[in-house]
Amino acid sequence: MRTGETGLIKETGQKDRLTISYCRSSGPGGQNVNKVNTKAEVRFHLASADWIPEDVRQKMALMHRNKINRAGELIVNSEESRYQMKNLAICLEKIRVMVTEATEKPKVVSKETAQQLIARVEKMNRERLRQKKIHSNIKQSRRADFD
Repeated sequence: MRTGETGLIKETGQKDRLTISYCRSSGPGGQNVNKVNTKAEVRFHLASADWIPEDVRQKMALMHRNKINRAGELIVNSEESRYQMKNLAICLEKIRVMVTEATEKPKVVSKETAQQLIARVEKMNRERLRQKKIHSNIKQSRRADFD
């Protein structure tokens, strides 16, 4: 396995469908940052990525709409490392995590648990309002009445 390939990309063999580019990283680092293109940027057209199931693509589009440009490309970048290949590996890992998160089914909450959660929220709100009232009364008692 070459450095930078993650399981999903390697298994599907779709690395050639990704557009990979490198540019100079930002931040401190002196000569290395100023002269070496270490920041990795990986982009691919999400709607035409047939190696990702359709429902997962739609969920990814909703979950990561701030990372999708007008052309419909999902853009992932990394400048965490000083090394180009490590940053590429981090980008591919981020894509793998995005796909995994979009694949996961939401947990089903039982009615009993939902009712307990609602009861806790209501209790917290009542306590918050009670504390607010106490604070208000304390401030009210500090005021001088000049009538």
